[in-house]
Amino acid sequence: MTNAPVRYIVLHYSASYADLDLGVEDIRRMHLDRGFSDVGYHYIIKRDGTVQKGRADSIVGAHVAGHNTGSLGICCIGGLERATGPNVGVDNRTDAQKAATIRLVRDLLATHPGAQVVGHRDLGPTQCPGFDVRSWWASVDTGSASTVTTPEIPPTIRRSSRGQHVMTA
Repeated sequence: MTNAPVRYIVLHYSASYADLDLGVEDIRRMHLDRGFSDVGYHYIIKRDGTVQKGRADSIVGAHVAGHNTGSLGICCIGGLERATGPNVGVDNRTDAQKAATIRLVRDLLATHPGAQVVGHRDLGPTQCPGFDVRSWWASVDTGSASTVTTPEIPPTIRRSSRGQHVMTA
């Protein structure tokens, strides 16, 4: 455990093909096979945009050598295409993954103000996550990320609610 302030929110890809529907248990198994004590990431974002919890935020991750203390790791499933093979990382996140990443990062920044949003490749010699995270996040933060679609979120319905979103049996 650590009390270190979160300096970085680090985006990763799983270095898996886009047609594989992996989740946190798959990544955990891969990491355990590599000698890790648990899944190295704090969050996994599946292809459908589902966010799964990995390590507790209070536990130092195992996702970016030299920068694990003071960082939170988010891994989007994907990053490889069969046409280009296993040595070329690409940004093949789905719109659902992009939207989920934006929501998660904004939530984490609310809890950890001042943290920088970076890619694994900004902190070490790797292609991961297959795109320039700093530029992408700057475009999201200014509202100019045209490739991101945010799904409509239905309103909270309470007993006294009325209107088009309320259905009765």
